[in-house]
Amino acid sequence: MYPRADVIVFTALGKEYKAVKEHVEGPFTEYDVGGALFEFGTFSGKHAQWKVVCHETGPGPTTAAALVERAVAAFRPRDIFFVGIAGGLKDAALGDVVAARHIYDYESGKDLADGFAPRMTTQLSAFRLVQRAQAVARDDDWRDRIKSPLADTVPQAHVKPLAAGSKVVADERSATARLLRQHCGDAVAVEMEGYGFLQSAHLNAGTGALVVRGISDRLSDKGDDNDRVWQPAASRHAAAFTFELLYNLTVSPSSRAGLGDGVRQMRRTRRTDGQSTIGFGPDHTAVVVAGDGAVERWDLNSGEELPGVPGGAELRLGHQAIVSPARHSVAVARTRSLDVVNFSGRSGEHQFRSVPLRTDEFLVTSGGEVLATHDKRRLAVRSFDDGRILREVPCPAGLAATSISANGSVVAMATTNRVHIHRENAPSVEKRIRNWMEVLKPGCWLAVSPSGRYVACASFRELIVWRTGTDDVILHREFSGQERFDGFGAKGMRLVCADEGRVLWLRRGLLSEVTGSREITHLEQAGRYDDFAVHPDGDLLAAVGSTELVRVWQWNG
Repeated sequence: MYPRADVIVFTALGKEYKAVKEHVEGPFTEYDVGGALFEFGTFSGKHAQWKVVCHETGPGPTTAAALVERAVAAFRPRDIFFVGIAGGLKDAALGDVVAARHIYDYESGKDLADGFAPRMTTQLSAFRLVQRAQAVARDDDWRDRIKSPLADTVPQAHVKPLAAGSKVVADERSATARLLRQHCGDAVAVEMEGYGFLQSAHLNAGTGALVVRGISDRLSDKGDDNDRVWQPAASRHAAAFTFELLYNLTVSPSSRAGLGDGVRQMRRTRRTDGQSTIGFGPDHTAVVVAGDGAVERWDLNSGEELPGVPGGAELRLGHQAIVSPARHSVAVARTRSLDVVNFSGRSGEHQFRSVPLRTDEFLVTSGGEVLATHDKRRLAVRSFDDGRILREVPCPAGLAATSISANGSVVAMATTNRVHIHRENAPSVEKRIRNWMEVLKPGCWLAVSPSGRYVACASFRELIVWRTGTDDVILHREFSGQERFDGFGAKGMRLVCADEGRVLWLRRGLLSEVTGSREITHLEQAGRYDDFAVHPDGDLLAAVGSTELVRVWQWNG
């Protein structure tokens, strides 16, 4: 099972791949899909944090089409792009960018005794991507994304047809060039992989596709300078246009449908009293920490149980455990100590470290690469190696809730009606949130998305999600009277904010998604849940609760 991607960007050549990857943020993860290598990274758009997969197919339409089919089946993207260079036919200068409105297959036809009779076929790009490409082409902002721009070069962008075939058309007097002028008169450039690429997308319902090409040469002007100067430049221009388009894309309502198909259902063998904690570990694993600190692990591909550790001493009140999605590690808060267990991969071999905790010190519900504890004086970001303190952030008076990003660079702490957001190497900010009664304590719940891009806070009166980099409010929802009442006296409540800003809330054992719609959407239930987790890739959801079953679903989005 591979993580779900939002977007896959394909290229045919290495210089095109390099130009694309300059826009994608790491850390990068490599996946082998039947021998084909794909790199997984992220890109920050205006409306979403996009999970982007990059792949170099090699030149030629047949291989490209086959690899597109393989990648779409593995990563299930919303949109795919083919980005690279093309040879200009007309109306486009060297360095210009062309987003394909549609692509002709100029090689389809019938070979007769008196010559070749063309029977052109056409594949369309996705309408919504063409519309967005037109909007980007009308503006000049995409040029600001060009890496290492050429001096005295001002490329233009066009949304027009392309022509594609397996031949390299190297002369404007060739038979193929004459055929293109006669039967594909509105095509502004010619390339090789685009038609097969769009055809593969057409066979995968629901996947949008667009081809973006930079003009690196013209049929009448080919030479060493084109290969040395214009191929890299045109690749950079096409990549800049593509990522400006992606920056402005919105997430469609149809992609936010809640839970999808069930992936796994595992049966627990160590049921104990008390609340259980669930999380996703690395290498496609799920982890549950029982109410006595026992650790159970499963392989999500097969459902096979992996070696864990038995339970023991009593756990302290509050959130009792956290599972790291970045390493095979868990941290358990016992009465007098914080116990950190580091497994050697999927094996049962493990190292155990214990550090003392103050009597009023509690485990923070979030983290990943690091963990954190807090008391009334300071929040301590700690190492998952041995629990040692890496840095400290002072707590506000009347602390009610805390949360951190996966790497601890963003720390949020809330009182009854204020949220304090601390970012490394950036000024701290303070946000106001209204509560049902201003003196109500604690009265709020807090979540930081894994990347630290968003902070969410819910009170008895409202829920607000802020974008930390710009301080924009991306979601504000006033609770109804019944929704406010549901929060009173509820135990084990937990708020989670995913990396695209979506918010899940566990209240009274019921799991729901909070949006701007009139009603809170309750998700699929199997008994009442103790805890739930969202996979770091954002495509899986797991829950553990009152039954002996651990459930894992696809979370569409």
